[in-house]
Amino acid sequence: METGSVKAIALAYQTATLTYPSFEIMELLKPLPFERVLELLLIMRQSPRPVKSPLNFLRRAIQEGWSPETMPEKVDRHLEYVEENHYVRQGYTIDQAREKVQKNRQ
Repeated sequence: METGSVKAIALAYQTATLTYPSFEIMELLKPLPFERVLELLLIMRQSPRPVKSPLNFLRRAIQEGWSPETMPEKVDRHLEYVEENHYVRQGYTIDQAREKVQKNRQ
């Protein structure tokens, strides 16, 4: 990725959050197309509650394919973890188990 793109991502993040992105956040956003980065930052700005952990918020948004039109839902993480472990014990990979739990949620 070009240095200009890294600068653009950092500037967009600063505009959205008024803070400089951490190394982990930059590593998470660098491989994404710039339009997707802007969408993710818009989702973060639209969050009805303050985002306590931007890194975890962005990871989840990427993993679950959030868009500005689909706001995050409140989820019982403990229950999801238990379900995920159940599928892993049945022989699914961790990613397959996570996908299955997300499909069951909908």
